Amino acid sequence: MAVLGLDHVNVRSTDPAATAAFFTEVLGMRVGPPLGRTEMAGPGGWVYDAEDRAVVHIGGADSPYPQDAERPFQPAQGSGAVHHVALSCSDFEGTKARLAAKSIAFSESDLSRFGLRQLFVTEPNGILLELNFRG
Repeated sequence: MAVLGLDHVNVRSTDPAATAAFFTEVLGMRVGPPLGRTEMAGPGGWVYDAEDRAVVHIGGADSPYPQDAERPFQPAQGSGAVHHVALSCSDFEGTKARLAAKSIAFSESDLSRFGLRQLFVTEPNGILLELNFRG
């Protein structure tokens, strides 16, 4: 597996509109739906950098996430408000095999309709990592 770069940071907010306003009004960034979509999927949205890359995903605290059953969300302040860190990766099958060989628990999500497969794993400090495999 090769980590190709940081994909995005996810922030679950009890007030997604205020969080989005901070990124737009304070930092001058654009907030919109995911690339390729014309509507928001729920409260919040995606924050785009100056090169129009989605870098922060704002989700509502009450919005369902695939990992909520295994890792219930507890709203927090500061760095505890970061829900997960997503990494762009390659070699989906090899990564699964490596995690299994090291007896590291993970779950997967198949979003092939969006050209995306994901693995979710918690690192030793309790931070949820979303490993994204595109294409």
